[in-house]
Formats: sequence, C-alpha cells, structure tokens
Amino acid sequence: MSEEYRSDRLDDHSSDRVEDHPPRPSRKILATLAVILFSTALLGTVLPVAIWPGEAKLTAPLFCEAPYTEPIVVSDTFSDAEGQSTNYSMYCVGDRGQYTEVGFLRPWLALWALHSAIVITLVILVGLWGRWRHPRATEPERLTESTEL
Repeated sequence: MSEEYRSDRLDDHSSDRVEDHPPRPSRKILATLAVILFSTALLGTVLPVAIWPGEAKLTAPLFCEAPYTEPIVVSDTFSDAEGQSTNYSMYCVGDRGQYTEVGFLRPWLALWALHSAIVITLVILVGLWGRWRHPRATEPERLTESTEL
C-alpha cells in the first residue's frame, strides 16, 4: 500500500487542524455544580426569609444541645433613618426559659448544604435514569488503513 493513501498518517500541518473532541466531562460537571450551588444559595435566601422562616428549626439537632432543646425562630423588625429592617435569628430555649442564641448564619449554611445535597442527588439520579433509559450507541471502530479499490 502506498504511503499517501494511509489514513493513520499525520500530515505536516497537524497543529493547524481543528480538533473535534467533545467537551471534557469535568468541565461540564463543574459548571453544573456551580449552577446548582448558585441556585440553591438563592433558594436558601428566599425560602427561610420570605416564605418559611421556621425552616431553620430543622437544624436544631445540629445547634441545640441539652438543656437548650427547644428551637425558636424570632424575627426582629425595626425602623431607622434608612427604612424598615427585619432580622431573623434562631434561639435554643430550655425548660426554665434560659436560652442561647444560634443566630442566622449557621442555620442558613446548614440549610444551604441540605438543599444542595438534595438537588445534586436529584441531578445524579436523573442522569442515571437517562443513561439507563437511552443507552448510547456504540461508536463504530475506526479504520486503521484505507482500502484500495
């Protein structure tokens, strides 16, 4: 077989070729992870502040220790020269009224981690479901030599 008809031969301008490689999965995974973390951070800001402030009570097992076992979320609204503001804070209260303040940040970070874990799990399950339902067609083997006619 002549050398000019071989398909596996590299030409002199191989650096000028445009590579037709699909995007690397790691970049796709990192982009998906970034979108998930950003969207769950937004969800974590809206949900416990505007929709359900009591959601922070779900984190009580992480932050409330005996004798302060009852979680309470308190909203404090005040007005100043700049307008009206509301602060949310979680307290752990004991049987006799004693309390410790947990604050807002630690329960919010715990809820963000929980929301992110749930969404990441769902994305993985949907991806696995899609692969199970629609297996990819196998790529035909590449020819190592051309056939002369």
